[in-house]
Amino acid sequence: MSRVSRTETARSEGGFTLLEILVALAIFALASVIAYGGLDSVASTKSALDREIRFWRELGLVFDRMEADFLQSVPHPLRDGPERLSPPLRGGNAGPSGESRGFFVELIRQDGSRAQVRVRYLCEQGRLTLRASALNPFGMTDFGAADGGNGMPGVIDTPLLQAVERCEAAFLGAGNAWLGEWPGDQALARPQAIRVRLTLTGQGAFERVFHLP
Repeated sequence: MSRVSRTETARSEGGFTLLEILVALAIFALASVIAYGGLDSVASTKSALDREIRFWRELGLVFDRMEADFLQSVPHPLRDGPERLSPPLRGGNAGPSGESRGFFVELIRQDGSRAQVRVRYLCEQGRLTLRASALNPFGMTDFGAADGGNGMPGVIDTPLLQAVERCEAAFLGAGNAWLGEWPGDQALARPQAIRVRLTLTGQGAFERVFHLP
């Protein structure tokens, strides 16, 4: 008659040994870690994808807004004072008060049946801002003379982009030459095209060319 071991006796009684339970727990823990890692990877990928989609959407909306304003610009002279007239569109690669590494593009646009609005795209100090003000009955705006307008009645500043490392505007003049400022010595009221380049922190450089009719 053979001797029956305790393990065989425990199994015959329908139980599990301590070793079997420990092995099962180890397998379960390993499977849980793998499953958690997979879910975390999926969640991280989705979060990164959402950020990327949001970035491209915001950048596309900014460029689309620029294009709409540039295409709707009207040949109305910019008026900074009772006897001070400027061309209908002007701009350059330094802010109106002399800032570097930035640009401004200023014009008057017509939006359907609404009143004409004076707009200025201003890139300075790491920000791209749209500044808008309705024309008063004399064809002037509040921010023209003060060259800033923050807090002035009728002037609205809309932040468009942050973390702008570098920004540049160029204007296509006669002879298909790109110029760093407009109008300069050009006889044209408006350039043939406007080129905008933006370098955004952690994203790279982006360029858009807007052809004016």
